[in-house]
Amino acid sequence: MAVTQPLVSVVTTSYNQGRYLEETIRSVRAQDYPRVEHLVIDDGSSDDSPDILRAHAGELTWWDVQENRGQVPALNRAFSHARGEILGFVNADDTLLPGALTRIVREYERDPDVLLVYGDMLYTDERSGVVGRVRGRAWDPARSARTGEQFAPQPTAFWSRRAWELAGPFNESAWSLFDEEFFLRIACAGRVVRVPEALATFRLHAASKSMSQHERMAAECLRFASDFWGGSAPRPLKRYSRSGRATYLRRAALNLVAAGDVPRARRLFVSSLLLSPRGITRQQAARLGPTLVPRWARS
Repeated sequence: MAVTQPLVSVVTTSYNQGRYLEETIRSVRAQDYPRVEHLVIDDGSSDDSPDILRAHAGELTWWDVQENRGQVPALNRAFSHARGEILGFVNADDTLLPGALTRIVREYERDPDVLLVYGDMLYTDERSGVVGRVRGRAWDPARSARTGEQFAPQPTAFWSRRAWELAGPFNESAWSLFDEEFFLRIACAGRVVRVPEALATFRLHAASKSMSQHERMAAECLRFASDFWGGSAPRPLKRYSRSGRATYLRRAALNLVAAGDVPRARRLFVSSLLLSPRGITRQQAARLGPTLVPRWARS
């Protein structure tokens, strides 16, 4: 009797990313793995994203256009319609690389108990040119807490249905770091596997969350420091709570420096050092150290 290949559910949310959305849809459609469903939800875009979805309706398993509620509620809603045994999401400005899903499914076929599979990620620019590479890291909770590094680049990460039942849905009080929280919870519940190959792209452009909204990202880092590292982190991670909180205070401070709010950045940097000076990188020290210098001296 032939063994049925697992169904893979790919979710995409779009908010004013019509410029890139069609490329994302094509990247999923072009996968050589035969059992894929693509679920796309538009979160109240004012650009041509809804028109693009209508044009590609025949290629999508499920799609909808809703009033703007934010990315996380939109993701959770789309995943509630997903039927796959393996799940993941690719944002409307990112893409899957050829063969990515075949490579991911292969790991689940080798070990059905795996909860999360991820790989390397390519950075692309606004014209889809490759400008860099991020290598996925082996799961290391201590390093994650000390540095805030995400071991699984988000567009490359696909998890099992069991993992979603254990750690999902995504935290709707989060704005950006919901995936980091989700991956940390999964990694405490079972085995994860890193594939040493590039599986997806992440686009760097002026409108992306990580590059355009520094004050909001600072607030999100403070929320994560308080809610996750200060309270709800899984028991195996509790030992890293002080360094984890310090790490995200520094990340908040870095975003405030980028936003031009040096006084608040200085206060958060000092608070992070009092919590735990361990794990600060040279780059962080170089960017945050000057906040300790009086304004007249900086001038």
